Amino acid sequence: MDPIFVFWMEKQGEEHLIPRAKKKKVRKLNPRTNRMKNFKKNSYLKTDVPPNKRTFRNKPDSVRFQDWLLIKTEPGSMGLGKSQADGKWYGWSHRAVFGFSPGFKVTKTTCGNNTGREYTIKTDEQAKQAAINFYKDVA
Repeated sequence: MDPIFVFWMEKQGEEHLIPRAKKKKVRKLNPRTNRMKNFKKNSYLKTDVPPNKRTFRNKPDSVRFQDWLLIKTEPGSMGLGKSQADGKWYGWSHRAVFGFSPGFKVTKTTCGNNTGREYTIKTDEQAKQAAINFYKDVA
């Protein structure tokens, strides 16, 4: 688990810290140049929604969906990653996002289905390949 996702217990239950999409700007004196400069500071959103209950419907506007769904991006790829929360492989671009998991039925009209036939995803590797195809198709 990444260090930015900090978990601690409180009396009411678990609270989770999710990094916000926009960093807070703080004006400070730059020690090297002795001039005022805007420094960016991370700010976090506190939530009590556990990772396995997170969806796009309950995502706050102030956080990125990759941070909300705990998606680890694949090295060398900007639009592909696996979610630690629900185990799905996600493919995304600037205009669309979709998650694939074993048991998902790919139809003829599913974006990224280059074969033109219907099939059911059986393994994690097939789910990853479907997410790659989706990412390439919508990019």
